[in-house]
Amino acid sequence: VGKLIPDLNGKLTGMAFHVPTPNVSVVDLTARLNKGDTYEEICA
Repeated sequence: VGKLIPDLNGKLTGMAFHVPTPNVSVVDLTARLNKGDTYEEICA
């Protein structure tokens, strides 16, 4: 992610890979937050 958006370098990592089916994919996204946000605040 940091290669595409330099401001997020070291703050956000992600991984995506192709699954060999016609219309399915998987994304794994990890974020390190500086403050303790609640689930509701993240989803808002």
